[in-house]
Amino acid sequence: MLRHLLFQAIRRIVADPRVQQKAAATYDKEVKPRIQEAGKFAKDNIDFARGELKDIATETNPLDNPGGFLRKAQKRLLKGDEGDETDKTTD
Repeated sequence: MLRHLLFQAIRRIVADPRVQQKAAATYDKEVKPRIQEAGKFAKDNIDFARGELKDIATETNPLDNPGGFLRKAQKRLLKGDEGDETDKTTD
């Protein structure tokens, strides 16, 4: 019974044009800009990682030395080091 009353109240609130207008305005002013900024940030990070992985692949062939490639990628991308030292592994 209480559950039924709650759902009816929620349906009325959601159907109210003022509530819909306020929700749309909030989305346009607050939510959408944050989503766009997060998307741009993620794209920038992905582009950076892509470039780093290409550079690492030219230094250490991932097919010939997968362990060395992964170590360099981890060091550069996760630890933030430049990883300029020569890889001495022969995996």
